[in-house]
Amino acid sequence: MKNNICIAMSILLFGFLFLVFTGMHIGDAFSIIFFCSIVCFVIWLIGKIMQQFSHFIKKLFGQGSNMQNQPTMAPSPTATTSTHIMTAPPHVTSIHSFLTQPAANPFFPSQNNWMSNIRSKESSQDSDMISIYDPTGKPLKLGAKNEKGAGGEGTVYELPINPNFLVKIYKKTTLSDSRKKDELRKRIEDMLRLGIFAQSKFLAWPIMPAMNDKKEIIGFVMRKCSGASFLNLRSPRNILNHFPNWTRRELALIALDYVKKVRMLADHQVLVNDFNPSNFLMNDNCSVSFIDCDSYQITGPHGINITRTYFPSHVAPELMTNKYLMDRPRTIEHVEFGVALTVFNILMCGLHPYNYYAPKEKGDCSTPEQNLIKGRCPLGKGADCKFPKGNWYNMWSWLPFNLKSTFIQMFKDGHSNPAVRPSLATLQANLEELLYLMSKDPNFCIMVPTKPKKQKSSSGVAPRQRSTFVTLQR
Repeated sequence: MKNNICIAMSILLFGFLFLVFTGMHIGDAFSIIFFCSIVCFVIWLIGKIMQQFSHFIKKLFGQGSNMQNQPTMAPSPTATTSTHIMTAPPHVTSIHSFLTQPAANPFFPSQNNWMSNIRSKESSQDSDMISIYDPTGKPLKLGAKNEKGAGGEGTVYELPINPNFLVKIYKKTTLSDSRKKDELRKRIEDMLRLGIFAQSKFLAWPIMPAMNDKKEIIGFVMRKCSGASFLNLRSPRNILNHFPNWTRRELALIALDYVKKVRMLADHQVLVNDFNPSNFLMNDNCSVSFIDCDSYQITGPHGINITRTYFPSHVAPELMTNKYLMDRPRTIEHVEFGVALTVFNILMCGLHPYNYYAPKEKGDCSTPEQNLIKGRCPLGKGADCKFPKGNWYNMWSWLPFNLKSTFIQMFKDGHSNPAVRPSLATLQANLEELLYLMSKDPNFCIMVPTKPKKQKSSSGVAPRQRSTFVTLQR
């Protein structure tokens, strides 16, 4: 409106000035002004028409592309009963919105699908491209430049539309086995039903399936977890190289966070199977993230999804000595053993509880894996072997009595009798006690003590300390 008034005033002013300077008859002047007004009106009208036409074109080829983004693959008859699990959690109305949001708040509704921001020309020049599809049938090309790593079962790629997410695609050798392929499908479908874990930032949990052109599951999309793996805790020197300011307190915080999260998973009938240190990441805030989550034992509508993955040096001994147990569901006792072993590794700066030194045998004896099977460890009274040479015993002596008792009960008494293994709740209480003692006495925080802790009583701990934290029973 303001623009129209300005145009009219400009025309009148132009006509008045023209009349004054030329001395033209007033009738002729009004004719010229009228003619100019008509010309200006026509120009303005053409501009408005072009503007509306431009909006129409943008709407036709911009927003209108959403019509082309609707599902083009009709669901197969066998998949109609489970289409609700082929999407993000129930509160997410769009896979695209789920994947393209910042990691801080990835859940919000949108009207597009997960492929709307992908341009095929971005990766069409790669010679070893693979094509995957989202649940609506829209394709995505992945190539060598997207690859982040490969393992025994599959290859991990970075999602082109959002580097905060990764795609794991199983290898052809795995998918060619019909039994393994069916097991993977069932496990991923059951994991997708557990929407609470898809929202957990510390889990590389499946949030949607990746499919082939036949609408068969060949992998999944997951959140990217970052941090240094537990492999960096394999020695005091290595720890300080990566985290120069850390003390033993940070190790205790990591161990506590780790135990709490494994317990949380177990409370939902999700059991960690593979305790490979590379599957757990830690950051400067002593927070732990879990990757390789598709190796977990999941209980869902398909029943118990059994996995046979394990790490030889971090597994319950009965699974090593009785291979038939690998084809049976894992139990909480298996988890308790693996978690306790990992916590021991963390607090002891990489030392394995079955790594020992035997003077009579003139040196370190066998590998931790072999010693684990035999059940020979240096913990507790009456052990026929000792800690390896160095400050390892000093580090052990500065652990609280209750925590040392838990380790001894786990690795000696519980080695051949899973029923007596301490619970995860007990281990958590022991770590909380350790952190309490660290807050009272800074000597507990020394990563590598040069001297062993002096025992205050025959039991190895002051009576007040033993009564402060009651060991939880299962």
